[in-house]
Amino acid sequence: MENQFNTPEHSNEKQEEKLPPIAVEEKDDAPAGRNIKRTIIIAVCVLIVFYLIYYFMSAH
Repeated sequence: MENQFNTPEHSNEKQEEKLPPIAVEEKDDAPAGRNIKRTIIIAVCVLIVFYLIYYFMSAH
């Protein structure tokens, strides 16, 4: 029962005090989100090219 208040919700520390310094300094992840969309588009294009190569090579 003593450890009931050791959870982060009941702690006296602020959230920023518990986080590592890099997480406090770099809060904005928006650029990473833009790169994910671009990466998915490139991956789909590469898969389409591989499929077309396989399809036309196996047909002949």
